[in-house]
Amino acid sequence: MIPDEVVLELNVRTREKKLLDAKRKSDSVSRSLLQRLSDHKVPKADIKLDDLEVTPYYGEYGERQETPIAYNYSRSILVRLTDFDKIEVLLADAFDKGLTNVSRMQFRVSSQRKHQFEARRLAVTHAKEKAEHLTELTGMKLGPALQIEEHIEYNEAAADFFAVADAAQTGNKTVNSLHGNKYTFVVQRDDASAESLKLNTPGQVSISADVTIKFEMLPAKNAEP
Repeated sequence: MIPDEVVLELNVRTREKKLLDAKRKSDSVSRSLLQRLSDHKVPKADIKLDDLEVTPYYGEYGERQETPIAYNYSRSILVRLTDFDKIEVLLADAFDKGLTNVSRMQFRVSSQRKHQFEARRLAVTHAKEKAEHLTELTGMKLGPALQIEEHIEYNEAAADFFAVADAAQTGNKTVNSLHGNKYTFVVQRDDASAESLKLNTPGQVSISADVTIKFEMLPAKNAEP
């Protein structure tokens, strides 16, 4: 399966002596960026105004003042693109309009929720199979599950539009990796005919589930008294 989306986090940062001036400058740049996104036919549903941070600036280390000498005004804009060829052109226009930096460019698959569920199902299946085997080796039998815990490293809600999958490097084919009770699906761009790596090459996307299940152990029916 081929990654079919990319999420860009665009940052606009301004610093002015007066907070209102910093806000006005940030608003002006943000409006220009939103207009350029519209010019590039990016749907409004694929644009999200995200974090807003305002902090006083007291000067550089060693020269700090007791009162603020300026104010930092920072705003983030999340953008989803489905046409990877637009990335470089859009970013070039955005920097011309005052964009400060791009803090994230994350390739992902739109069907991440489906793969997350499958990874979780396989992780649970493996946990149960391993528990059954270990229990048989002790002459016991596996009882009901008493506790289930999922370990989530970082996943902005797989169902969410801006959910992100971690990048992975595992060769040139789709694989399923088993680590304890953790299953990882590696999904990469099928680009075998490419001779050179482009700046907008998606690479691979990893979707994993890591679960821990505690089972009750019961005496086997044929166990000796």
